[in-house]
Amino acid sequence: MNLRKNFGKLAIFFAVLSIIWLALGLFNIVPLILMIPGESLIRSHATLPVICLLLASWAFWNDD
Repeated sequence: MNLRKNFGKLAIFFAVLSIIWLALGLFNIVPLILMIPGESLIRSHATLPVICLLLASWAFWNDD
């Protein structure tokens, strides 16, 4: 299997996991633990799925 495709699948997995963590953290079911100085907790946690989805899009770019 292609390394980029495996990397993309792993990035999508972490993106989905971090989106679930963010949704549960909004309802105070799990703690929001990622802290970036000068940013709100929601914004700092929302950057993780965005970065993972960007990496996944790179991994599946021109995948024929």
